[in-house]
Amino acid sequence: MIVALYLVLCILSGYWGRNTFAGPVGFFLISLFLTPIVSLLMLLLTQDRNPQQESEED
Repeated sequence: MIVALYLVLCILSGYWGRNTFAGPVGFFLISLFLTPIVSLLMLLLTQDRNPQQESEED
């Protein structure tokens, strides 16, 4: 049960990291080898690879 929860958190970390420097596979592997908590902290501290700019409408 704990292993399944760990893998689900790793998959979620990879999904949330899809627009970052490492990509989804990179964040999945980071969370698999370190911990999902460390990778989620990295996601909070890093910026998106292609940030979407807000369009200004007058």
